[in-house]
Amino acid sequence: MPQQAPLYIVASPRPRVGKTLIARLLVEFFRSNGRALVGYDLDPREPTFAGYFPDLVATMNIADTPGQMALFDRLLAGVPRTTVIDLGYGLFEQFFDVMTEIGFVQEARRRSIEPIVLFVTDPAPGTVRAYADVRRRLETTAFVPVHNESVSVMYEKTDFPPSRGEYGVIRIPRLSAIVRGVVDRPSFSFGAYMTDRPGGPTEIHSWIGTIFTEFRELELRLLMGKLGASLGDSIVGRLSATLRSGR
Repeated sequence: MPQQAPLYIVASPRPRVGKTLIARLLVEFFRSNGRALVGYDLDPREPTFAGYFPDLVATMNIADTPGQMALFDRLLAGVPRTTVIDLGYGLFEQFFDVMTEIGFVQEARRRSIEPIVLFVTDPAPGTVRAYADVRRRLETTAFVPVHNESVSVMYEKTDFPPSRGEYGVIRIPRLSAIVRGVVDRPSFSFGAYMTDRPGGPTEIHSWIGTIFTEFRELELRLLMGKLGASLGDSIVGRLSATLRSGR
């Protein structure tokens, strides 16, 4: 099975749920592993994600057709590499509408790119409906719920089931207000903090370490889920062929 480059789409239909924070953590995690990657900030009015990584993250405006074409063309062009998208809530519906209409998932896989939606949960009924709708429209795409404890303490698993049970959920622990003020500074780097201050553990050390472990385990679960799906399809195919032959 050829190795596919992951395309992580951090999404939610609501503002201020931690999408940019999660996208930052993903970039820092992959950079700490020496991974070749690129990022896209889809909030042109307030490109906070791009502000943290000006040499790595491009700001794209997909409010109109030319902008949409430019983004999806760039996602498919060149050598596949790990990609992180911070999807601004204001363009949530447009992004997934276009993704569905152009058959992006199928074309991406043909080019060895695997889209993965990290959907940030919250208890609002509209968020629950939005999750069910995009999962229905992109039924072959990997969806992984992200529970940010700073947004909501409770997580209703039945409202946000992952696309495969083994994908599980990513948990982002709550930070104290003082520490959150530190990590939100434009100059703060999660990876540099772990490297330059190895003497911990501080609250930040433990928090970053927990999330990086979540990301490592997620990649393993995604790989095992893909292998399981492939093996299952193969077994089902052989069984069907045997039944058709009457043996």
